[in-house]
Amino acid sequence: MSVRLFGCSKYQRLSNEKFDRTLSLAEREFLAKHRSVCSECRMRESQSSNALNMLRMAAFDDEVQDSFEPQFEERILRKLRVQSTRESVRYWSPAFVGAMIAGLAVLATLQLVPNRPSLPSSNRPEGTAYRTRGERLPTLDINKLDRIR
Repeated sequence: MSVRLFGCSKYQRLSNEKFDRTLSLAEREFLAKHRSVCSECRMRESQSSNALNMLRMAAFDDEVQDSFEPQFEERILRKLRVQSTRESVRYWSPAFVGAMIAGLAVLATLQLVPNRPSLPSSNRPEGTAYRTRGERLPTLDINKLDRIR
């Protein structure tokens, strides 16, 4: 079972950048520590190193160099830039913003929709008393009222 560690993407980025620039001491230490614990990254690094060595050897061979298209190197570099851009957060941020706006729209819609069914309305006007079957209307006994003087 292969377990992917937290720093694998950073390791891959730094292992590619070490060909383009000089890494700091902390970056070199990170590469060494991660290489010692992650066999998957160690294998990828060796494969990419072998592929790079094959391309270097092929560049010196005149027959192979003539068979390459003139923009071969430019296309490879462009593909690497596109791949690194797609792996960055900046590439996916418009999608995240769109998802957040859609979520807020759904929440706002749910707030506008009543969450309880309304009570059944009667066709009786408010403030009017009606008698139901079997119910007696209250009576008023005038004799029991105190007279106002």
